[in-house]
Amino acid sequence: MKIITIEEDVWIQLNSRINAIADYLKRQEDKSYDDLWLNNHEVCQYLHISEKTLWRMRTKGEISYSKIYGQYFYTMGSIKDMLNANTIQSSEEFVQELMAKGKSYIEKGRKLKTDKK
Repeated sequence: MKIITIEEDVWIQLNSRINAIADYLKRQEDKSYDDLWLNNHEVCQYLHISEKTLWRMRTKGEISYSKIYGQYFYTMGSIKDMLNANTIQSSEEFVQELMAKGKSYIEKGRKLKTDKK
């Protein structure tokens, strides 16, 4: 094994770059669920609301959606944005806990394809 020595300034720069890369990768990992599409039933179960309430949210423009052949679909990102926009006393801890519960619910409900090409 070889021992390599470097100056302290170079080590600090290298360490900060490694931390920046790690932070970037962590943010990318957190966003992987934002593009996941859910149907009406899944969103209602996830938010613990009725389909009528979800319909009201759609008609008021409170949540983004797509409509294909009469079926409505929503992304996790749009749900998270709607929740963040309507949070009265929000904290990052609350949002993270909610997202963790949502991820857990989705992973239990169906298999996710995590590899993107």
